[in-house]
Amino acid sequence: NENNKSTELPLLRIGGTVEQNPHMRAFWASTVSFFLAFLGWFALAPLGLDVAASMEICENQLYPPEKYPTRVAYLKYKNLKTEETYCKYGKNDADAPTDCNLAPPDATGEDAEIYDPSVLTACVCTGGTHCKNTLADAGVASVASTIFVRVALGTLLERFGPSNVQAGLMTFGAIWVAAASLINAEWNFILIRFFIGGAGATFVTNQFWCSLMFAPNIVG
Repeated sequence: NENNKSTELPLLRIGGTVEQNPHMRAFWASTVSFFLAFLGWFALAPLGLDVAASMEICENQLYPPEKYPTRVAYLKYKNLKTEETYCKYGKNDADAPTDCNLAPPDATGEDAEIYDPSVLTACVCTGGTHCKNTLADAGVASVASTIFVRVALGTLLERFGPSNVQAGLMTFGAIWVAAASLINAEWNFILIRFFIGGAGATFVTNQFWCSLMFAPNIVG
């Protein structure tokens, strides 16, 4: 149109130079970079238990069930796959247990044992544990950082343009995603997730970028 904005969205038009096809190049550059940024932003969330195990903060690493059999996390534990519980015969209180129920009087051998540590996963990280709190703090840090970056992007986009800002965010995020392989303690886990969260602000750049390249009938 008169503002050099595209009034159509030909998704399959991906070739051409900047002069020949600026609009769709910008569209696909913003789309792909946005996807990669969010992939990096959320990559550590599903790996939380593995990271916790590597930092040795799981409940069963800090408090081995053989030595601390009455930890609340164990007493309340139920394996989601097998639906077996740590307390073979149930716990003595549904909300605030202090121990497992006693075995039946006629139980012998293994049946007389009221605890079953074999049902515990490799990393027990349920609600109320130090492990769960650490993962939650890291999640909060990841979201908090992106809020500050989004506020700053208004000025940065006007001054440097969307392509430069997007490249900067992607490079910054990539450095911290790579640094995630060096996580070995709680403080650097939370710190790295905080900095990776900056990449979550890429959608602000995308909105600004596409609004520059496409007419109102396309942007929505």
